[in-house]
Amino acid sequence: MIFTKKRTAITGVVLILLLAAIALIYYYSYYEEDLNKPLPMTITVDGEDDQEPETIAYRFWFDYMNQYQGDDVSSWKRLTDVRYNDFQLLAGDEKEFAVEVAFWVQLEKGKWSTHHRWGEVQEDGKVKNLQWTFRIRKTGENEYTLLRIDDISKATGDLPPLEDTYQKEAGIEVPDENNRYRIGNDTLEVTYNNGENWTAVPVDIDQLFEGDYNGPKDELIDDSYLITPERTAFVVGGHQDIKVLQSTDQGETWDTATIPSPFQAVRMRMLDFVSENNGFLILTGGRTMSWEGNMIFKTNDGGTTWDEVGNVPSERQVTSGGFINEKLGFVSFGAISRNSNPEVPDLYRTADGGKTWTQVEVPIPTEYKGIFTVAEIPTFDGSQGTLLVKQGPNGDYQGGKVMAKFVSVDDGVTWSFANLVDPDDVMER
Repeated sequence: MIFTKKRTAITGVVLILLLAAIALIYYYSYYEEDLNKPLPMTITVDGEDDQEPETIAYRFWFDYMNQYQGDDVSSWKRLTDVRYNDFQLLAGDEKEFAVEVAFWVQLEKGKWSTHHRWGEVQEDGKVKNLQWTFRIRKTGENEYTLLRIDDISKATGDLPPLEDTYQKEAGIEVPDENNRYRIGNDTLEVTYNNGENWTAVPVDIDQLFEGDYNGPKDELIDDSYLITPERTAFVVGGHQDIKVLQSTDQGETWDTATIPSPFQAVRMRMLDFVSENNGFLILTGGRTMSWEGNMIFKTNDGGTTWDEVGNVPSERQVTSGGFINEKLGFVSFGAISRNSNPEVPDLYRTADGGKTWTQVEVPIPTEYKGIFTVAEIPTFDGSQGTLLVKQGPNGDYQGGKVMAKFVSVDDGVTWSFANLVDPDDVMER
């Protein structure tokens, strides 16, 4: 009896120690602090005070750091010293802007501090070479709001592998395991619960690959489909009669809309809905050598009918395209070279739903010109955007997968370089 009680007690102690060890390992290796948890932050300045973007950013940086200083702060969170090196305006105007802050801190608990993931913690508890981007909006006559902080400290060097959260923040699309498709036995099926149940799609597989397409048929053409619990849609056909097959009840019923394509053979077909009723379809076709046409269609009734909107004023081959909302959209034509200069991204933007388009300047830093050349479609959080520019098909800089990240605070009218993004953790120290 006594032996049994002792054994139970020992087992309990061992279990507690094991759980504590697991918790410590998780905290030290995997815990990621959310820099944006205290946001939004708002400050009011005197009308006669300096309201330059760098000065406003300093005020926010000071207040942000101050929350982790003082005797009333837990020693696990406390900063014993904080110093800034520089404040640099990246983009924007007096109404909305992004400022890069370079600084260093000293953590009271060193590597065991809550902030140990901010960067490499030295023996004395210092974390140097920190670089954050503050995205700020003027929300009143003398009032400013800090909307978001992006950690760009690892702009060059040894970036960690991109987990899903970091991928989303960087603008990289993350696969949705719950809502996906599979092709087998000449049948297309979709699931909305990570493969527990599958629903057959009423379509001839060959019709999903018609037109100017010579790729594999075990995977759908990129961007030619949409799978969510609210809407599932596929572009069917590849000649002069294009159809959009869709379901809004997870495959119980299906509807088809016909779109008169201007092309004998369609190459790219990019479908997306930006709201319940508003969607866009970008078609390219009529390819001759490196040239082709493009046309944009729009629906305002959830995909029942589609109307031709217009086209982007370029006959170069499209590499990607998409809309952010019912007005704002982008189309990328890969890389372009002018006057024998290094190649640069060829990106167009619309702010009126595709009726008119203007070319966007992507300011590649001098040291990266000719390396990062193909713009992807940006992602947006309000008016603040993130744009990734990848290397061309022959890119070999750091293995060819590293990308350049740009930020915008004016709906993508202008862009500023932020840092490099390293999906595969290949960058040399």
